[in-house]
Amino acid sequence: MRSEAIEHYREALRQGQKYYHACVSQGRYPYPQVLENICPECMSAARQELGIIDIPADAIVGTLAEGRKAAFAGNFMPLLSETTEFATKWISLCDAHLGTKGITDPISCFEYMGRFYVQEGHKRVSVLRSYDSPSILGKVTRIFPAWSEDPAVVAYYEFLKFYKRAGIYALQFSRPGCIEKIESLMGFEKDHVWTEDERSNFLSMYWVLREAAGKDVLDQTRDHSLSELLLSLLELYPYAQLLTLGVSDMRKRLSGILPDLKFAAEEDTVDNTTVSTEPDIPGRSLVGRILDGISRPVLNVAFIHVNTPGTSVWTFRHDEGRKYLEQALGSQVKVTSYFVNGKSAETLMEQAISEDNAQVIIATAPTLLAPARQAAALHPGVKVLVCALSVPYVGVRTYYSRIHEAKFISGAIAGALCGDRPVGYIARYPILGVPASVNAFALGLRMTNPTAKLYLDWSCLEGDSLQRLKETGARIISGHPVASSTPSSVSLGWSTSVMQEDGTMLPLAQDVWDWGRTYEQMIRSILAGAWETTVPQGNSVNYWWGMDSGVINIELADSIPEGVRQLAHILREGLCNGSIQIFHGNIRDQAGEMRIDSNTWLSPEDIMQMNWLCDNVVGRIPKFDELLPMSRETTRLLALPQDTEQEPEA
Repeated sequence: MRSEAIEHYREALRQGQKYYHACVSQGRYPYPQVLENICPECMSAARQELGIIDIPADAIVGTLAEGRKAAFAGNFMPLLSETTEFATKWISLCDAHLGTKGITDPISCFEYMGRFYVQEGHKRVSVLRSYDSPSILGKVTRIFPAWSEDPAVVAYYEFLKFYKRAGIYALQFSRPGCIEKIESLMGFEKDHVWTEDERSNFLSMYWVLREAAGKDVLDQTRDHSLSELLLSLLELYPYAQLLTLGVSDMRKRLSGILPDLKFAAEEDTVDNTTVSTEPDIPGRSLVGRILDGISRPVLNVAFIHVNTPGTSVWTFRHDEGRKYLEQALGSQVKVTSYFVNGKSAETLMEQAISEDNAQVIIATAPTLLAPARQAAALHPGVKVLVCALSVPYVGVRTYYSRIHEAKFISGAIAGALCGDRPVGYIARYPILGVPASVNAFALGLRMTNPTAKLYLDWSCLEGDSLQRLKETGARIISGHPVASSTPSSVSLGWSTSVMQEDGTMLPLAQDVWDWGRTYEQMIRSILAGAWETTVPQGNSVNYWWGMDSGVINIELADSIPEGVRQLAHILREGLCNGSIQIFHGNIRDQAGEMRIDSNTWLSPEDIMQMNWLCDNVVGRIPKFDELLPMSRETTRLLALPQDTEQEPEA
């Protein structure tokens, strides 16, 4: 075995030299990181002895002191020639590893911010990593970083809480909120304490993922950590399914999400995200128009709904949009509707594509995002759209409407009619776009009634939100559905209404989503070839159209006074021609901070990701753990950007 160990050293030396020269040619540091150089203050920071634990081999990135680094490349492969004493000792360790006893002595190291720095046992790390060992036993001393609002520090303190419950180092993120999200996707409640079986099953799956990813995937995704790859997989595939996969099946699933992983790895994803704020339908030549009427093949479009039209107003309205599409495009499209309604969305999408030859999939709810991404990964030639706001994936495109424009007008109407009473607003979920709608309503309210307050409540919380708003003295309330005998009633759904003395709600204004026009313009765009030609390859695409595209409108009740009716029409016209900009001028948040001034022009992304409330709003955005269980899936999928948490307890 000695000869085998010698030959293995030669191969490890080649790997070390290759790594070293590649780093030098690219201007990167070629040696293991030195903790004393990275963080000199660490030597005097608070510490904790963790005892002997299993350390993920990939997380061992450096050495404690400067003196040992020159013997190793940054990948811990050797750099010294075969004739050195160092090589002799390395080969002896390798020989022991190949024997019956193996390497059993734990290394000694320090852990800082989830990375490990060797104090004693450098050659043991080198030998074991040369054999691609997934983990290495080590006696670990943890060094605590000083608290700061740096996202990496916040994420690390989240990890410390997780480690107490799970006892594993495998999950490491540089962004806050990821560990909570990944545990939720695994089906664990918040603060769940892991059992030994849960820990063992997870680590077995994790090492399968590690082997499936290999260096190739990690290089293509700019060294995304395995934890980030796992999070991406869990957003698509059930945890129970991932536990059953072998390396080849795991690799297939990674390949399917590789375009999204590459996109996420870009230094500036904003530059590679296209927000379409109006339909783009290229003009057709005379020959093209003639061919359209003669020989253009029929486009097969599949609508995938969560519920049936008879049980869901949301589905009813989208299905009305489907009928409008069929009437508008006639023989140019063949449309089929599928209703999950307790069935498998993945199975229905596969049926639509493989059996019914769907060329376009339109999923009408954000909870269908994961199966839609699966369908796009398995069938890259199919065009897949999901009704959701600002989801950065390359494989699917998302569509939504700028409903906050209608909310602005509704707010102005409420302000004109509320007198000296406050106005109430019931929001559904604390997700992307919702704070923008609340703020737009609040700004409309202020425009016609500068002293009026908007009391905000949420239907996703325990209790009766309408009753809570009644107790504030509000009588005009937005967002509470008015009872109706038929789903098609214009007064049902996203209404602004006034409460009568007997407790009944009288509609004032209705925010209208014209899904028919949305679908007509999307499909006309596809038929005209704009899907492939108007967006750079590799970009994520979000369709976010508004009043100027005819996909959002507002309908007024007959009881609206004529002057207020005229004001609503003026505001609508201003929003359509661009003369009115809702989020412009001096706008402060609830803490009095100036969020927008007369020199600020918000981008579509700024509006979508708004996570603060105007200073005339009374109420707050609820936290995830306050939500009703039925509201958590949608909230998780379209979560708002989070502000930094407060300093944790020592």
